[in-house]
Amino acid sequence: MIKQNVFISEGNRPLWHSIIAALCYTLMLVCLYKFVVEPNTSWLYAASILFSTGLTFSVIRDYHFDFEEKRYKIELCVGPLKFGKWKDFKKLEYISIFKNGKGFYEVNLWYNRNNHFNITTLDNFQDCFEIGKNIAEKLKIDFLDAATDPRNSVWVNQ
Repeated sequence: MIKQNVFISEGNRPLWHSIIAALCYTLMLVCLYKFVVEPNTSWLYAASILFSTGLTFSVIRDYHFDFEEKRYKIELCVGPLKFGKWKDFKKLEYISIFKNGKGFYEVNLWYNRNNHFNITTLDNFQDCFEIGKNIAEKLKIDFLDAATDPRNSVWVNQ
């Protein structure tokens, strides 16, 4: 079993996402001011729409895995604010790779029977296969290749 924590982040948002989010938050504040000055529910409605749009363009998801304690956390980050709580893995099942409908290959970590995390998505089969195999070896769990022949998935021996 891996003895260290694993951290996967979506990274930083593009500059244009930050500009749109800042514009939405600014207009939201203007709408809230207008609501206080002249109470009209349409200002409050506009503020809520602008707030949700701003969140869409500013939220970053970070995934924390603590394999020693058998737990994970999905953390939502908006600037310096971070929200998320630890949840337990009951059981790590296996790693799988498959080709999605858009022609990309995905590596998934399956746990607690039917739940999974998408670890990565790539356009190169060989890279995806190697990543999946390496993760399965490090976690000492099975590795399922459902990408080579989607109609006949194969358990890869390690």
